[in-house]
Amino acid sequence: MHGLTDVNLAFACPPLTVAIVFSVAYLLVGIPVHFTRGAVARDVLGTLAGVFAALLYITWVLGSHANI
Repeated sequence: MHGLTDVNLAFACPPLTVAIVFSVAYLLVGIPVHFTRGAVARDVLGTLAGVFAALLYITWVLGSHANI
């Protein structure tokens, strides 16, 4: 698990990766929700998905590398 985290941290700095993870989660949830429930649900549910995905990523990185 530490090896995967090392590769991920070498790819991009953590703030950039958090922004990428947020954006991808927002789009993966937001686009389908937009067509099924509308724009307001897209904004609410897409943002929640992005925030939780970014928090999971932050927890994963900090849990694997406590010395950051």
